[in-house]
Amino acid sequence: MATTRRGAEVTARRRSAASVACALAAVLSSLACAQAAEIVLRHAWMRPAPAGAAAARAYVDIESDTDVDLVHATTPAATRVDIVRTTTIGDAATERVVSTYRVPARTSTRLAYRGDHLRLVDLRRDVRNGEAVPLVLEFRDAVGRLDAVLVEVSVRGLLLPQPAPGSGAATSPTR
Repeated sequence: MATTRRGAEVTARRRSAASVACALAAVLSSLACAQAAEIVLRHAWMRPAPAGAAAARAYVDIESDTDVDLVHATTPAATRVDIVRTTTIGDAATERVVSTYRVPARTSTRLAYRGDHLRLVDLRRDVRNGEAVPLVLEFRDAVGRLDAVLVEVSVRGLLLPQPAPGSGAATSPTR
């Protein structure tokens, strides 16, 4: 009978440990879900640029309910997207590419003209006035979870350069 009882105690402990592990996993899972960031991207825009341009800048306002880091960006319109910090506003000499960009909780973080921005490198196609260029921003939260957020970047501003008359190049209307 002692053997049976001992076996029962061991089984009960195993079940208890399994129950604790399941409960702990559920709590951790709910904490991870609770910490998932709500990220909103607003007012995304850029100037028109021709295919083959070395770079074009994109700007966007970012809001999050928790602290997150912008860690990556991609677009089919360019070979890569750099995250650029500017130390002195309007001074291109103070620009540096960074691997992460902090977005504090409950504030509006602005990647803006003449300041911090996204640099679309080696444009694959013309981006013209009135178009929307898809841009995916990836964010990492405090627990290491990655969230990808799609925004349509509005192209507006100056027109693309047109070929000189008589140059023989075909012209197409610029929107």
